[in-house]
Amino acid sequence: MIAEVVVADWTAGEVAGMIGATLLGRAEAHFAAATTDSRESRPGAAFFALDGARHRGVQFVPAAFGSGCSVVVVPNDWTGEIPPGRAALKVADPMEALVALARRVRATWTCPVVAVTGSAGKTTVKEMTAHVLGGLGDVLRSPGNFNTMVGLARTILDSRETPDVAVLEVGASALGEIARLASLVRPAAAAVTNVAPAHLEGFGSIAGVRTEKLSLFSDLPSDALRLVDGDDPELVAAAEKYGRVTRVGFAEDNDLAPRDLQLDAAGRATFLWREHRLVLSVPGRHQAKNALFALAFAESLGVSPAEAVGRLATFTGVPGRLALLERNGVTIADDSYNSNPRSVDVALSWLVGAATTGRRIAVLGDMLELGTESEDFHAELGAKVAGLGLDLVVFVGSESRAAFAARPAAGGGEWHHVETAEHASELLAGLVAPGDLVLIKGSRGVGLDRVVRALAPAGEGA
Repeated sequence: MIAEVVVADWTAGEVAGMIGATLLGRAEAHFAAATTDSRESRPGAAFFALDGARHRGVQFVPAAFGSGCSVVVVPNDWTGEIPPGRAALKVADPMEALVALARRVRATWTCPVVAVTGSAGKTTVKEMTAHVLGGLGDVLRSPGNFNTMVGLARTILDSRETPDVAVLEVGASALGEIARLASLVRPAAAAVTNVAPAHLEGFGSIAGVRTEKLSLFSDLPSDALRLVDGDDPELVAAAEKYGRVTRVGFAEDNDLAPRDLQLDAAGRATFLWREHRLVLSVPGRHQAKNALFALAFAESLGVSPAEAVGRLATFTGVPGRLALLERNGVTIADDSYNSNPRSVDVALSWLVGAATTGRRIAVLGDMLELGTESEDFHAELGAKVAGLGLDLVVFVGSESRAAFAARPAAGGGEWHHVETAEHASELLAGLVAPGDLVLIKGSRGVGLDRVVRALAPAGEGA
């Protein structure tokens, strides 16, 4: 995770005026980097004392000064000491101060900004889009899962100069967050990759998820490109309230659909885009739709079909999102980054269709943040898995007990349930064999990346 970002070379006095802060200490103290992690503070940086789930940011101000930070941004009730030559900026909320500074930087940009959200696939679409747009010059992309207000503010501040294009991922776990993020990002084009049961504890229902995701379109220019999952009629109908939308999907009546779609033995897609054949290097039929989002953004920014297809063919995927690894003859599909009912369906479809000389094995962790419907969703998952004819299934986590309860009485393969990723690693060490194809998928909180590392410690690509 990025803890430090490069920003313009400012003085404490200048920034105090920008963010409405009370200045204590030396007004000429300058900084050329901003950090929210005192452990990685360094001379010439400003430390923003953000509160976390289990601590207050002001606890780490002495450490930040000790590491050489020239400026700290602290809440108004802070009463600590300021070393000679340094400065403290007192504000009502250090996070809002960080965002305000990012807004100042964003206001200077003249480049196009592309924003992507959705219940699944948004990181892959963001990375695909940035990859395709690489020929346009300096592409700023939000790193990792930096799709929150703090993460996006830090991403914007990471650019010392205006990029040629920015591709930013926007996420949310509660109502109202995406509208606030959109006001910071100010995209010129945006996509909602899909809507599915995810973060239901914060959104309450699929309708709530849909409303939240579509709020990314609320402040787009009237002629902006609005991309949506065209295979979801309810999403399309709701999106059209914001203006003209471009429907992306597998159905032929979509505005953009993968023509002559084919899959190879590993489940990698190939299809025609503007009469040019794209051969994807990443597995999964769903990647064809992800690619179409990226191709549509690229076309809108003037990238030729031939160049777009050529660049996208070299896209090698995102770690933790159905990334193929091989170790000791075992092929591992690392989809451990996250999970929800829609994304696990996609992953299982790939597992069933991919060629293998050994067994098909699924390691499925809890799908978290599904609220009161969690047990029902996990029971549905178990019933679905029971009908797939997999050779070995390992469910991981307390929520997954409901899935394991659907275990077939006979003839449905070998099923196990364990409570933790560590238990799953120990179990699988004695079960997998050369030739096996192993899908590992679960929500981040389950930690199935540890299972991936246990089975493929070297992490060699397949």
